[in-house]
Amino acid sequence: MKYFLFLVATLAGCAKLSAQTLKDAIRLTENEQFDMATVQFQNLVMGMPSNGTYFYFFGENYLLADNPDSAKVIFNLGLKAEPANVLNEIGLAKIELDNGNGGAETGTKMIEAALAKAGPKNAQAMIEAADAFVHYKTKNLDKATQILDKAYPLDPKNPEIQILYGDISSERNNGSAAAEYYNRALELDKTSVRAIVAKGKLYKRSTNFEGAAEDFMRAIQIDGNFAPAHRELGESYIKLGKLEKAKEEYRKYLELSRNNCAARIRYASFLYLSKDYAGAITEISSLKQNCDSNNVTLLRVSSYCYYETKECVKGIEAVEKLFKILPESKRIINDYEYYGKLMVCANRDSLGVIALRKAYEMDKTRLDLLVEIGNSFIKVKKYDDAAVAFREKVNAGRDVKSLDYFKLGQSYFFGGKFQEADTVFNKLTDIQPKWPSGFLWNAKNKTRIDSSSEAGLAKPMYEKYIELALADSANIKKYVEGLKEAYSYLASYYYREMHDKANALANLRKKLEITDDATEKKDISGIIEQIEKEGKR
Repeated sequence: MKYFLFLVATLAGCAKLSAQTLKDAIRLTENEQFDMATVQFQNLVMGMPSNGTYFYFFGENYLLADNPDSAKVIFNLGLKAEPANVLNEIGLAKIELDNGNGGAETGTKMIEAALAKAGPKNAQAMIEAADAFVHYKTKNLDKATQILDKAYPLDPKNPEIQILYGDISSERNNGSAAAEYYNRALELDKTSVRAIVAKGKLYKRSTNFEGAAEDFMRAIQIDGNFAPAHRELGESYIKLGKLEKAKEEYRKYLELSRNNCAARIRYASFLYLSKDYAGAITEISSLKQNCDSNNVTLLRVSSYCYYETKECVKGIEAVEKLFKILPESKRIINDYEYYGKLMVCANRDSLGVIALRKAYEMDKTRLDLLVEIGNSFIKVKKYDDAAVAFREKVNAGRDVKSLDYFKLGQSYFFGGKFQEADTVFNKLTDIQPKWPSGFLWNAKNKTRIDSSSEAGLAKPMYEKYIELALADSANIKKYVEGLKEAYSYLASYYYREMHDKANALANLRKKLEITDDATEKKDISGIIEQIEKEGKR
């Protein structure tokens, strides 16, 4: 604590004092220029050390810069400076709410106590309390709405209230209502770039990236120095496939935010999103030297990028370091997903499957994770377990792909459950009547059920495979091995079961035509000669 106070005093003494206002400092925070805002807040609190409101927005600057420890120090200093000012109590409550479920009850009680202490006419306290329930991890949108409903009559011309109403509607996935509130904010302040950017985020959330980009550009026209608009525009350009424009906007974002740690961390995330994994790793390596090497986002993004560059051991180290810092309640699905993928990549499949299953249990709409689990079991030849995963994917009845049936059929096949596989492969060829591989594997499986070929169960499947493969003449090379298998089966079937030497020879000659290996060609030719001799007897 003494060191922190010494640091504040030193920096404030070095800073050039000017007629900066609280509004100027808050504007820097909103512009994500956290380091510059820090200097201005230091000047403000040193100039008026008994003003708790200055301390509150100073602490929030640290909180938004992902530095909750410093924020907590500042909020507590604010409480000592002006005990009657409840804003710093709300600031401390925000820290609790951001700790996840563990701090939810505590944070809520702190806010309720602060509002009771503030009285029924303190609109600013109500606005900050509502903000706490909307923008921090443990959300309570109903409570935020109730608080805003009391604040609005007290300060009806405050655009911040309309923006918060809009954010609540956005959180509830009610885009129309959210847009209406943001428009009301703009009626109160036509230059509110925050409201315009919020509208753009609605478009972005609904995957209308062109519409989002238009709003972000509109915000930039009003205030070209509003860094978040450049960041959001850059991320929209990524989705639109305009990579160079995206990089240009992100460079502008970094310039405006003065390359502070929070901005550069977001830039590393941007590089990951733009699939520049090596660039992201290089940026993260630099950040670890100058910023907090234990930053959660840095560890996350580095682990994701290490997976994409197949540096699996480094990725595992990053995730495990993340898990040491981050309690289970604050871990997200992607943490477990990438941990599982990295473990599988490093041939630690059993642990990988456990992590992937954990990710799936967190969000059962992520059916793709069942595919990852199934593929992991196939890799280690645990075919029964693979079948369970792929069957779960198919039975979910959502986003079922032909490949899911294919993988399920293969799992049964390699696990020796040929009747189950037959049901699946029959389904596959029904829904994909023009996919050669479905018929080839259907045929393979039927040779296991009808191992003597007496019933000829595989015959129509191999014949259909040949028809479809030959129809794709431009890619015939990829079908050669399957065609050789099909011709071999048909030759054997006609010779052994049908005693039809003419058709047996015809299929053998077709196989000979597509065979390049000299030894194999010699063997096929020998069989043909033998059958031809039999015919002359």
